[in-house]
Parts: sequence; C-alpha cells; structure tokens
Amino acid sequence: MKDLEWKTIEHHHEEKSSDWFWILGIISLATAILAVYFGNILFAIVILLSAFTIVLFIHTKHQEIDVSINKKGIRIDKILYPYTNLESFWIDEEEEFDHVQTQLLVKSQKVLQPLIIIPIPDEVDLEDLKNYLLSYIDEEEMKEPFFNHLMEFLGF
Repeated sequence: MKDLEWKTIEHHHEEKSSDWFWILGIISLATAILAVYFGNILFAIVILLSAFTIVLFIHTKHQEIDVSINKKGIRIDKILYPYTNLESFWIDEEEEFDHVQTQLLVKSQKVLQPLIIIPIPDEVDLEDLKNYLLSYIDEEEMKEPFFNHLMEFLGF
C-alpha cells in the first residue's frame, strides 16, 4: 500500500481585535487582584504569566507541518507515533461555520497526549486514508474534546 503524505497548518489562525486583548487583560488583572486579596500571591503571578504567554502565543504564526502515514506509524514533522503506541483512529468531518473541517483523531497510549488531532486538507482521499489505517489500528468513533472547542471559540 502506498504511503500517504500531506502538508497542513497546525491549526486555524484568526487575527484578534484590540477588544479581545483588552478583555484578556481586564479578566487577568481582576483575577490576579482577587488572588492577592485572598492571600494567594503565587496564583496571581501564575495568572499574569499565563496571560502574557497567551499574548505571545497568539502573535506567533502557525507553522505548516508535514504529515506522513506509512508502515512504521504516523509522522508529524519529526515526531513518529508508532502503531504500537496507538490504539485507534477516527476521521471526523465537522461542519464549522461556512466549511467542513476534516480531522484525523488518533487515540494514543501516552498519558500526556491521549488524543492526537491532525487537520486533513481537502486533497487527501479519506477512503484511502481510512483503509490504510485500518490495516494497522482499529477504527473507533471519537469526538474532539470540549476543551478544544472552547479554545477555538475563544480564538486560540
């Protein structure tokens, strides 16, 4: 069977308005002030550092990544996920506003990364992808976690 390869972006990037940054700043500052008021200075510092990190993350351009699916496993850029560490997959076609966002969801045995989400561009034949993966791992219906939907809604 022929290896499958494609390029995709890490995730959809959306420009933020100045209002978005003001809201982030006000909420972060108010939460930090409340934390200091209740005597938890360390939590206040964590809140402010988190807000600063979010601002830095939002200003970075999302990179294009190479995805390769071959007989060894699934490779995302330089990271190989061997089939022995993967349990199952699901091809999720979710309608998002004005287009369909197709993603490959892969359940991993790793504790820190239990679900690998890979965007699939329109050029990839989903039937070929499904048949290729079925020869190595099981298909199991999965949904993208609520936290991911929340982060997309918030613009991350």
